Amino acid sequence: MNKKLNFWDCMGFCIGQIIGSGIMVLTGIVIGFTGHGTPFAFILAAGLAITTMIPFTFLASTLPANGAGYNYVKRLIGEKCGFFYLCSFVLTQVLIATYAKGFASYFVAIFPSFNETIIAMLALSIAVIVNLIGLKTSAVVQKIMVIFLLTSLGIFIAFGLPQVDWNILEFSKTNIMPNGIKSFLIGIALLSFATSGAKFIAENGDEIENPQKNIPKAMIFSTLLVAIFYAMIGVVASGVLPIEEVAFQNLTVVAKKIFSPAVYLFFVIGGAMFALMTTLNGTLSWVTRGLQAASKEGWLPEIFAKENKGGAPILLLIIFYIVGAFPILTGMSTEIIANIGIGLDMLTEFAILIACFRLPKLFPEEFKKSAFYIKPKILYWILSVVGILMLGTSYVNLSDLTSSMYIFIVIYLIFIYILTQFRYKYFLAKKNSIK
Repeated sequence: MNKKLNFWDCMGFCIGQIIGSGIMVLTGIVIGFTGHGTPFAFILAAGLAITTMIPFTFLASTLPANGAGYNYVKRLIGEKCGFFYLCSFVLTQVLIATYAKGFASYFVAIFPSFNETIIAMLALSIAVIVNLIGLKTSAVVQKIMVIFLLTSLGIFIAFGLPQVDWNILEFSKTNIMPNGIKSFLIGIALLSFATSGAKFIAENGDEIENPQKNIPKAMIFSTLLVAIFYAMIGVVASGVLPIEEVAFQNLTVVAKKIFSPAVYLFFVIGGAMFALMTTLNGTLSWVTRGLQAASKEGWLPEIFAKENKGGAPILLLIIFYIVGAFPILTGMSTEIIANIGIGLDMLTEFAILIACFRLPKLFPEEFKKSAFYIKPKILYWILSVVGILMLGTSYVNLSDLTSSMYIFIVIYLIFIYILTQFRYKYFLAKKNSIK
């Protein structure tokens, strides 16, 4: 009954999803890895993000649906795989902690007497409370913060570019890969997260006009547009001050140099802090939806799908609150959290790639009618290349983790495998009762 989203609505959604925490949290970390190679890393990261979105592109142009990821895995691989995919996705959301920790790092830059851990937990708690009140409240808060965010990033570029030492763009190995090719690849892998938010438009497939065309177009064009914007921020962040002063630091170090005190305060509050809160708030508004659908189908007790008066699934929000709080309270670094979340996300999205492999065989007529139809053999070759890139990105991110972290990840995967086998009978019972 509601008006569906057109192409420009989709572009706005995608840009809003891409621009957020990644630029504020990861830029300084990537400068530490790549030095003056950061602007180039941003461009290559966007290319990687678009490449890894290819499976979503073909699936969304053939079988648009709400809850896209879960639906694609469930329909094209199997019901058990769909639930396992969802549970694996939960672990990738340790990234929620990076948003809260990033917010806290900018907050204490203005108010250094405050404890960073307490502020991070407070930010996470406020975002959960806002989403518990209801999606409409969350959407209003989101729109206000996005206006301040875009304004702040715009003035960062406008004030910063005139002060850049343009020698930083010298295209030489020593300049763009000062710490070697592996560090440069780690930088690209991390920034691929900062440029990959557009794919989530596919989760709203049923609400979009001509989704077979508008979803893929919006994902690709929005990512390219934001990549140019991000690259300019990367030029300013790595080109105003010496690398040793900005490596592994947030953007306040450069902001202090290029802004007056009043503009600096506006940037930190209206740009950095709002960017992180928009991503934190926005993520919590949709991250529960797949598990909520699975709970209604019998994979989890139905109480997990229960909503309060504001339409928020209470228990599922609490689960993701715990997922975000654990890394904060245990003192994990933002770099480690990002590596775990992004590395596991690439492995999780590998299920989407396998689903896409099966698309021409299981839905041949629908695939032939797709706006992006190509011969299946060509599709398989493309997906093979994408799979190699996804596995390589995951390896780069996960390669530096400690043995205890590997053990935890393996134990978690074993646990959700057992849970999937155990809950399958409840899923079948619910499915048969509906029939």
